[in-house]
Amino acid sequence: MEKVLPALKTEGIFEPAITSMVRLMEERKDLIVKIGETHEITRPLALEMWKMVRDMVSSHGGSLDISVKVEYASPEMVIMVATARLKIGEVEITLSEVGEAYAKEKGKDTTLARTAYTRAVKRLLEILVGEDFINQAIKRLFPQSYQKGQGQSNEPASQRQTELIEKLVKEKKINEEVIQGLKAEGELPEDFMLGKALKEGTLTKEQASVILDKVFPRRRT
Repeated sequence: MEKVLPALKTEGIFEPAITSMVRLMEERKDLIVKIGETHEITRPLALEMWKMVRDMVSSHGGSLDISVKVEYASPEMVIMVATARLKIGEVEITLSEVGEAYAKEKGKDTTLARTAYTRAVKRLLEILVGEDFINQAIKRLFPQSYQKGQGQSNEPASQRQTELIEKLVKEKKINEEVIQGLKAEGELPEDFMLGKALKEGTLTKEQASVILDKVFPRRRT
């Protein structure tokens, strides 16, 4: 994304919108719900935040449109794709993000479709402005939830997760820099060592998900 929107990030065009969206989250905590072990924004909040970014783009003489389509739907899972078309001056780009929701999740935003929609729009917002500001704000607003849930589950990583991580380590797509970055962001414990966790079989499902989400940002919540 840094390669896609360098001019916009350098000029700080999105900074006012980020500040406004974080303030909105603080004022409307009632529109943030707990799904599984973490908190997530709801559809009304995502739409209001999107409007803020769109209005900001318009104030700079640009345009920002969004379209969302269902990629897959079943009683167990819904996958939606959100696509944004942005134009400001000479910058004209199209970005897409995926949102998914599962029936086994607890505390969904009313329906699977709404949850998947919201996740797709949320991820699109963050990749558009170039910051993981929504997750960071939620961690600050609900610290106890994250202390109990994020990275603390003892459920072991699945065989598929473990095999994929081992493959990515060999390909050097997961390295010490990635792990240290996740520690700095508070996503992994300070004493976490991937090599040791893989060798001893102590890697948890939560830790594996955090690592894979870093490598494949389209999957981030």
